[in-house]
Amino acid sequence: MASLAQQGNTPAILAVEQEMLKHPQHELPTSHHHIDGVYARSLFIPKGTLLTGKIHNFESIGVLAQGTLRITNGESSVIVSAPYITVDKPGIKRLGYAETDCTFISVHRTDAKNLSDIEEELVSNTFEEFETKRLCRTEDV
Repeated sequence: MASLAQQGNTPAILAVEQEMLKHPQHELPTSHHHIDGVYARSLFIPKGTLLTGKIHNFESIGVLAQGTLRITNGESSVIVSAPYITVDKPGIKRLGYAETDCTFISVHRTDAKNLSDIEEELVSNTFEEFETKRLCRTEDV
């Protein structure tokens, strides 16, 4: 297992995610917005939803535009209410619970326009993938 997956609360988050995957999954309404060099994803999270996020490969800006959300990111746990803005560090898996209906927006730097290219560049599905991509970026420098 990747070293990042063993830090802080991350093993517990991964265990919760594995349990969640045993139950029916719901597609959350998502909208995508692009301007030159910037991609924003808006996610509507209904009240009572428990969810995990993807692992971001780079820093991004997170905006809770509506609602109250409980979040743990492997280092700390908080309850936040809109309006709330944070800078999310790369390599972190988050677990959230929507206390109310929420709208969460993440803002990323990218020149990609195609959603599959954006996903490939900006997120990792596992910590092993994140560490591999990070090593590739380091070797490119």
